[in-house]
Amino acid sequence: MEDNQELSKLKVHIIDYDEVPGDLFPFFVSYRMFFDEQIKCYGFFLEQDLVAVTAVIPDEPNYDGGFVPVGCPIIYVFEVREDMRRKGLGYECAQVLINNVIEEDTIQLCCSPFVQPFWSKVGFEIMFFDQSLYMNKMVLKKEDKEG
Repeated sequence: MEDNQELSKLKVHIIDYDEVPGDLFPFFVSYRMFFDEQIKCYGFFLEQDLVAVTAVIPDEPNYDGGFVPVGCPIIYVFEVREDMRRKGLGYECAQVLINNVIEEDTIQLCCSPFVQPFWSKVGFEIMFFDQSLYMNKMVLKKEDKEG
């Protein structure tokens, strides 16, 4: 983000996906019909202002029903509010997500191909990209910061 003071105000909280406003997050809301209690939704806030949302499917091998575990968490949806885009906020929210929310080093991402450079910039190496399914998926591994 342009202002580091603004970044220090960025907070993430678990939220109820039914409370995400459709007019601000149309992509997120369009996938809501596929959500179940397994999915954890997070809201990113600047002060009281919801600026981004994500839905994460944790790797829960003992969960009965819903999504099939794939050996790592899945970022099912990640959306920054349209009026907050192109300001570095998506990058900062993704950093908070991968450093403070998702602890695993490998993550699967449901995405379109055009987001590949974004996730590389965030700090992931693209391990696998499959465009053969109805929804593209990308397997990401956190880059080794020491090497």
